[in-house]
Amino acid sequence: MSSRFTIRDSFPAAHRIRIDTAGTLEPVHVHHWRVEACFEAPTDAAAASVSARKLIAGWIRRHRGKSLNDVPPFDRVNPTAEEVARELFGVLARELPDLQLRYVEIGEAAGFSATYRPARGTSQCVELSMRRLAT
Repeated sequence: MSSRFTIRDSFPAAHRIRIDTAGTLEPVHVHHWRVEACFEAPTDAAAASVSARKLIAGWIRRHRGKSLNDVPPFDRVNPTAEEVARELFGVLARELPDLQLRYVEIGEAAGFSATYRPARGTSQCVELSMRRLAT
């Protein structure tokens, strides 16, 4: 029997998004990024969550307090919430192959988040959705 678990964490980091095809950059600004990753473990979720939590904590340490634009791959990839979700999903799926990663959600501002998840019936990560809540 499998069991599902979710890990939530957060970190402060700056970024500067390219806002058009000409390469125009918005001003550098800081967010308190929210991270949520949901997994399904084939057996014991408690043991599996330790590995997942350590990996997420290490990923956050590499980004905490920095400008995402200076941290690979965001030195080449536009550091939007969507791309951050895509990147973290890829890292977790690659490094934790025994777990089924259901989704990664990244929030960058109150009421806004981007969720990255695999399409139904495939292990490929192709579905991306954004959620902006009314304020």
